[in-house]
Amino acid sequence: SELPEVIGQLKNLQSLSLDENPLIPELAAAYSQGTKVLLAYLQARDAAPITLNETKLILVGEGEVGKTSLLASLRGEKFIEKRATTHGVEVDVKSLVVANPGTNTEISLNGWDFGGQNIYRHTHQLFFTAPAVYLAVWEPRRGPEQCRVQEWIKMIKHRAYDETRPAEKPRILVVATHGGPKERLAHIDEQALKDEFGELIRGFYHVDSKPGPDGVCYNLETLKTAIAAEAAAIPSVGRTVPQSWKEVLEAVRARSEKEPYIYFSDFESICEEKGVSKSLAETYAIIMNELGHLIYFRDDEILKNTVILKPDYLSKAVSFILEDDQTRNAHGLIEHPRLGTLWNNPDRPAGERYPAHLHPIFLRLMNRFDLSYQVSMPQAESPPTSLMAQLVPSIRPEGWQEAWGQNTGDAERTQVCRILDATTGRTVEAEGLMYRLIVRLHRYSLGRDNYHLSRHWKTGMVLDDGYNGRAFIEEIDGDIYVNVRAAYPERFLAHLCAEVQWLVEHFWKGLDARLYVPCPGESCKGLLELGEIMDFKSNGIPKVRCGVCRQFHDIDGLMTSQKPRPDWQEAMMELREGQREILQAHQVGFDQLSTQLKVLMSQADEQYAKLLAWLSDPAKDGPRLFSLLPVTRSKFNPREWTSEKFHLLLWCEHSKLPVSFWHGPKSRQGIIEIELKRDWFERAAPFLKVLTSTLSLVLPVASATVKLSMADEDYKSISNQLEFTQKFIDSSLKGAEKFNEWLDRGDNFSRPNEPEEVDDLTPAGGSALRELHALLREKDPGFGGLVRVQNKRHEFLWVHERFAGEY
Repeated sequence: SELPEVIGQLKNLQSLSLDENPLIPELAAAYSQGTKVLLAYLQARDAAPITLNETKLILVGEGEVGKTSLLASLRGEKFIEKRATTHGVEVDVKSLVVANPGTNTEISLNGWDFGGQNIYRHTHQLFFTAPAVYLAVWEPRRGPEQCRVQEWIKMIKHRAYDETRPAEKPRILVVATHGGPKERLAHIDEQALKDEFGELIRGFYHVDSKPGPDGVCYNLETLKTAIAAEAAAIPSVGRTVPQSWKEVLEAVRARSEKEPYIYFSDFESICEEKGVSKSLAETYAIIMNELGHLIYFRDDEILKNTVILKPDYLSKAVSFILEDDQTRNAHGLIEHPRLGTLWNNPDRPAGERYPAHLHPIFLRLMNRFDLSYQVSMPQAESPPTSLMAQLVPSIRPEGWQEAWGQNTGDAERTQVCRILDATTGRTVEAEGLMYRLIVRLHRYSLGRDNYHLSRHWKTGMVLDDGYNGRAFIEEIDGDIYVNVRAAYPERFLAHLCAEVQWLVEHFWKGLDARLYVPCPGESCKGLLELGEIMDFKSNGIPKVRCGVCRQFHDIDGLMTSQKPRPDWQEAMMELREGQREILQAHQVGFDQLSTQLKVLMSQADEQYAKLLAWLSDPAKDGPRLFSLLPVTRSKFNPREWTSEKFHLLLWCEHSKLPVSFWHGPKSRQGIIEIELKRDWFERAAPFLKVLTSTLSLVLPVASATVKLSMADEDYKSISNQLEFTQKFIDSSLKGAEKFNEWLDRGDNFSRPNEPEEVDDLTPAGGSALRELHALLREKDPGFGGLVRVQNKRHEFLWVHERFAGEY
């Protein structure tokens, strides 16, 4: 037990030079030799690896079909009549042990028993992983349709199956319970399930968890043998790991008796104590996550810093909220003091109570998983309150039509996101999609400043984005209809559709979210796929045919924007001239703003989003927005310079304003003096032109819509700097003319987060920006105080610290 501490002391002594302490050279030499011997022992010990015969066993199915009883019987436990309902997910600590039919060794399966009530399904998906053995359990008396067998298998497939790693696929056994040999077994279409899910379906079984008169459970041993065979076929079963892995696992289990989670740095310390390097600690965490010993979100920038030692800890905490009558009656609204009452209820066993210091962490996890978000209440004295999206009303609330409204002069556009199985092309349901959208899009909620003005329900919501318009989103037969009314609806529509597509394609594996537009035919309810329309257009086919009304429709008519793209130089001037009108509209509402200004503001936002998307990759390493000004501006000759010192002004990517603006008049925050070479300018010319012109375009909008008013002299100073930068780029460099070409490319059906590349702009811009980041780090490693954050799509942004909390 003292070995880790002794090793640490010996390592320190080994590093000493004998000349540092001539009084004990022999002792130091002895310690040095002893250290080498002990380290050699550790290496030899870990060189004799152990075989890891473990995997996960996950039971899913509707409520009261017998999942818990089945797991207990598989483990040889006594059968319990009328067993209590499972809440959320319960992780069986005592693993199910089966015999490996090939090697005659034992395999341990860590059993996960999922509650089957509808309200839990959204949460369950967070824990579906592969490789693992799944039991899709159903009860014959209720039938496979009522037990939603096919839907449960779809959930497993679309959360746990990665086609790029077929060896790690989930292995699903379909198990009918509650029936001995004399019971009539309801028909289940085995062939149809095999045709749809292929190799994921490993077999069909009918068992009875209750022992018969002879004390034997019908067909249970057959199922157990099948589970063993599937477990043995998982590639990770039988892998070899160092002896230290077992020691780390035992230490983690001991730690879990005292606390439900630790920071990843604590996990690294546990590994170090067992002679495991930090570089190997992450591998150990990944393996333990696969096997169900803990939960480690290695791909999540925020959650990867936390290791959950009790996998069912969060799920049970969520189930206490979902089952709380007071929260259900409030349609999901719950005050944080109420959370404290539910999570630390003294009437519950100690293992189901959560101390107060964990509550903020649970709230962050729930927000990160799109389960809830904190709302704004109108009463100043109201305690902090969150919304559990799964508990919103099931019907449209009163006033939703008035909230959707109809603004005179606004155009309306509609697109439909249809969710398909990428393999079969069939429409599928993404379980809990609308709940997640309610959370992810709450920044556009009508109630973002007063929750009671919100309009959302289980299948839809009404949203607002100021001058970018108002949206009505609704799920109809699994399709997500996105309707936007605005002076320029294309901007908000494209953004919302991209959000839906990103969520579907990144949370669920093997799903394809395709966009459609309604058929323009009178009274026709058909849909036309945008991808197909674009293919037809690129191949010179002028018309597309609707599969419902069978009419041909002109593609140019379908693709024509309500408003033409502007001349960007003229747009900048109009926005500058309308700045005071924009500012007044921001204070009283945008309804009275001229249609032309609303169009230009939306198009400026569209262009800004395109710029950030274009430079998404280098954003990992540093900020993308900046402007430049020569230090000795009066002496600067744009045609005859080779090296020059510049003042570089960093901009906040959230507010679209310079960092210095947020620190008061004459602030130097975010202004860095840097020396640049002409060679760099020549390579970065198109990128600099696009960057500077886009900032000039959004500056009037940003300066007029921030909650802190910008003084005229500050605005003019920034505007003049941008104008000067544009002029010296134009006068000193070639190739900047590509800017206008880049601005005018694309069409209204392109996603704003996937801009088309124009020649060498993208690679050249990324390369130039990375070089600039390297220079900036030497001058100011903190990038002027900007904070790197991630949005809901896991895209990096660099924002002023005052906005970091919004991410």
